[in-house]
Amino acid sequence: MGKYQNPIPNVENDAKIENVKNVEFADDYSECKVVYFAFLDILGFKKAFDDNRQKNDSEFAEKFRDVFNYFFELMNASNFMKDNDSYAGQTSDSLYFYTTRSDMLLEFLHVFSHFNLYAMSKNVFFRGGVAKGSLFIKEKYQFYGESVIYAYLLENVIARNPVIYIDENTYNELKEYSGIDALIKEKGERYYIRPFAGLSVEMKMYLNDYSTINIREISLDVIQNNIEYNKRLFEYDAKNFEKYVFLINELSER
Repeated sequence: MGKYQNPIPNVENDAKIENVKNVEFADDYSECKVVYFAFLDILGFKKAFDDNRQKNDSEFAEKFRDVFNYFFELMNASNFMKDNDSYAGQTSDSLYFYTTRSDMLLEFLHVFSHFNLYAMSKNVFFRGGVAKGSLFIKEKYQFYGESVIYAYLLENVIARNPVIYIDENTYNELKEYSGIDALIKEKGERYYIRPFAGLSVEMKMYLNDYSTINIREISLDVIQNNIEYNKRLFEYDAKNFEKYVFLINELSER
C-alpha cells in the first residue's frame, strides 16, 4: 500500500507544520543541577473565586491584588534578588522563587515569613513546598525540572495545612545555619516553616539599603480574628476545620 496523501492541500495546516519546524526545542534549555525551588499556593483560592464569580465584589479582588503586589515589592527590595541565579514569579494564584544558593534561599524564607503574616492579616493563607533538585531553564520564567515537581508535590500532597514544607535535602543544607530552629520546625520526620516565625524575625536586614519600600504593619489580633473566623466558617467541614485548628495550635506554641 502506498503512502497516504491528502489530495486537498491544507494551507493552514501546512503553515502550522512549517512553523513547528522553526520552533526552538528543549536543546535551548540549560541545566542547573542544584536549585532550591519554592512553590507557594493560596489555600482555597478556587472556591473563593467561584463563590465570587457572579458578584461585582471589588473587595474580593483587591485583597489578592494587594497581597501579590506586596510580594513583588519585597522581592524587588531584597538583596538576594541581585543574584543572577535567583528569580521570583507568579502564575495564577501561585507564587514561586528559585535560587542556586542555600544562603539566598534562607534570606528568602526570612522575608517570606514576614510576607506570610501580612497575607494572613488579609485573610489569605498560603501552603507550599520547597525542594532541591535540577532545573532546566530557557528564560528565567520558562523552566522545568525535578525541583519544580518535588516542590509541587510537597504543596499538593504533603501540605494539608496552610504551611510551607521543606524536603529533607534542602533542610540538610539549611540546618548548618545558625538560628534555623526559630524558622524551621521538625514534626513526624517532616520539616516546615513555622507559620508565625515572622513575629520574631528581623526581616529588614535582608533588604537593600536604598530601598524605599513601605514595610506593612501587621496586627496579630487581626490574624487571630481571621483564623477564628475561618474555624467557625468550616465548623462542619472536617478537612478545612483542621487547617485553622493547626494554626491556632502553632500560634500558642510559638
